[in-house]
Amino acid sequence: MNRILICIFSFAAVLAAQVYVWPTDAGKSLNSNFGEFRDRHFHMGIDIKTGGREGAEVHAVAGGYISRMVTNFKGYGRALYVQHPNGNTSVYAHLSHFNPKLEGYLKHHQNANESYMVNQYFEPNEIKVKQGELLAYTGNTGHSFGPHLHFELRNQKEQPLNPQTNGFAIDDRRSPVLEEIALIPLKKDSRVNGSILPVQVPFFSNPDGSFELADTLNTFGAVGVALRTKDKRQGFSESYQLKSIALSIDGNLTYDINYNILDYALNDRVQLVRNHSMQRLNLGKFHNLYNLKKYPLSTVQPKRLSGNLELPPGYHKLHVKVTDANGNTAEGTGWIFYQPPIDLIIQDISQRGKELTFNVQSKFISIPLKSITCYSFSSSGFAVQKVKPLRVAKSSGGLLVTLDMGNIYNRSLQFIAKNKMGAFSKPLNWHPENVNIYYQAQPDIKVNQAPAGIIIQIETGNMGTDHPDLHLKTPKKLVDIDLYQIQPYTFISAPLDMQIFKNVTNLHVSINNGTDYTYKYAFKPALALPNGQATVISEDKMCSLQSLKSTFYSQSLIWIDAVEKSVPPPHGDFLSRVYQLQPFDNPIQDTVRIGIRYDESTAKLDKKSLYYYDQDDGWTFIPSKDTKKRKVLTGSLRSLEAVCILQDNVPPSIESTFPAEGGEYYFQDVKILSAKVDDLLSGIAAEEAAMSMSLDGNRLLYAFQPISQQLSYNLLDQLSLGNHTMTVSVKDRAGNVDSTRVNFVIK
Repeated sequence: MNRILICIFSFAAVLAAQVYVWPTDAGKSLNSNFGEFRDRHFHMGIDIKTGGREGAEVHAVAGGYISRMVTNFKGYGRALYVQHPNGNTSVYAHLSHFNPKLEGYLKHHQNANESYMVNQYFEPNEIKVKQGELLAYTGNTGHSFGPHLHFELRNQKEQPLNPQTNGFAIDDRRSPVLEEIALIPLKKDSRVNGSILPVQVPFFSNPDGSFELADTLNTFGAVGVALRTKDKRQGFSESYQLKSIALSIDGNLTYDINYNILDYALNDRVQLVRNHSMQRLNLGKFHNLYNLKKYPLSTVQPKRLSGNLELPPGYHKLHVKVTDANGNTAEGTGWIFYQPPIDLIIQDISQRGKELTFNVQSKFISIPLKSITCYSFSSSGFAVQKVKPLRVAKSSGGLLVTLDMGNIYNRSLQFIAKNKMGAFSKPLNWHPENVNIYYQAQPDIKVNQAPAGIIIQIETGNMGTDHPDLHLKTPKKLVDIDLYQIQPYTFISAPLDMQIFKNVTNLHVSINNGTDYTYKYAFKPALALPNGQATVISEDKMCSLQSLKSTFYSQSLIWIDAVEKSVPPPHGDFLSRVYQLQPFDNPIQDTVRIGIRYDESTAKLDKKSLYYYDQDDGWTFIPSKDTKKRKVLTGSLRSLEAVCILQDNVPPSIESTFPAEGGEYYFQDVKILSAKVDDLLSGIAAEEAAMSMSLDGNRLLYAFQPISQQLSYNLLDQLSLGNHTMTVSVKDRAGNVDSTRVNFVIK
């Protein structure tokens, strides 16, 4: 009986430990929540606002003991880890400083290591804490974009749990918003609204708060759905991650995502949950509601569902339900009609005064056309406007479309029709006989890797109005590739199997405008397979790209494009051509190796390195190895970017200090020593080896904030009266150094 009572009391104690208190007195407003998309990872906790200030109190959410203490320049900056009796761990990050007791532990280990950097683990119950006990104060340390508290709750496997559904709920009465879906062709014969390419369709809100697609979608073959959505909280401007998303077709669950638990080991798979290609193309942040068999899964994705929609012919009801962490929901519906796209023909054109009438008919299927949309294009190939017909009348199952000639003068046209069943047509393009020809040097060609295969796109720029021909050149033969016209001057191939490119050396594009013109494009890709290595070299033999066995999630074609125009560096000139590693919008799970050769004149220059272009940060330093004998710089990247060689021989700058040179201060006003630094190109590494700070000849164990680029040191004691000297030195990644000596007086 006593043993039973002991077990009951022990179980009750564990349950009691699972009732948490809020971790800070700064309030319950969030900058970010659990699972939000970052560059190569999910956000693993919640970011609690502190009103733009540092110093809010941080409390233990439950009793337990300090299991780990961290201070560094990157990541979480100053952070504490508390182990709780129920097996969970709470994490408090970006702290400014700890309570006096913990600061004592920190200083002991920093002095013992002679380093600001600490990553110290403690034995169970070595440093006990009680629920609600003051642990530290909020700050802005580590990789932080402003003062806040990053808080995590982890399970026994060190996997982050969603705090908002595990004891840290906040008041939120506002429902999420459905913005748009994208339908993505997944196989070679797949079409969406008659197109080989993805189609984005917005949701519209109803008075009752539900959402629906404005029009029926027409699909054929296997397609995947991606969803763009956002969650708001009343009174705040931030958008948050959802708790769950469910996609159903005809009442059957097709795919679901649940942000309950994440895993640091699978962090890179954010690229597979978020549609990586649409993100890289700046089309928005979409959740993939499908999973390709060749890709591994994240913890938020279902193991039992693929989300690949291969529907039977006819109408199907699409239903999307999204739920936030507080249980607020939003639902959206729409209709999908599964049917092959229609081929259109212009049977006749008639002119009456200033009106031009097109008799548009379905080429094969007898189902009458219901509606038609017309777009105009300039002679250089750019879409000008959606043209509103003067009249649309029925004619033998087709449509008579009358347009004002004044609106379409010297314009090429595109018609897209829809029949009474809901099937879309393939685009039908028309050129006037007297269209002005816009001449460009040669057709523009692009190669893209889609889920269904490789798509080649050719833009003729109105080099005549004839259909171009495309051939793949191999050592033995020319392989003819069919092209489909998607705009008056744009043609694409159907998705092609990657294997067909195995021996391709270049692409041939021919245009017949009375005379044959053939353009050759260097294109010698390599097929990269999982668990295998592949190497590709640029046409000029100056740049190489090598994949590792672990680089790609699935097989991929890789190639290198030379970039004609690029954003210039902040100082200096390019020391090589700029090369775009392709396919740039393909996610990779590990690094690729790159190398760029340089010439004899560049060999004489020092402080040169590889760089890649980042949309937000500009040209970004790549740690590089210089093999001078071969005249080549080599390095690694975790994404496929534009790369080149640059020289950085401009030193970093120490922009300001506190105290300032020659300053006189009262002792009570100087509690922190600081220096603001900056570098225009290679940047300053967040490492102790890159900086130093001293006071009166004594080395200081300073902190460094990499976003604000600021060194700081919290004085333990008040400075003595009289003269003092502070020195600061900083070195950029290229090896350039700047230093300053600051003399000041305390009175």
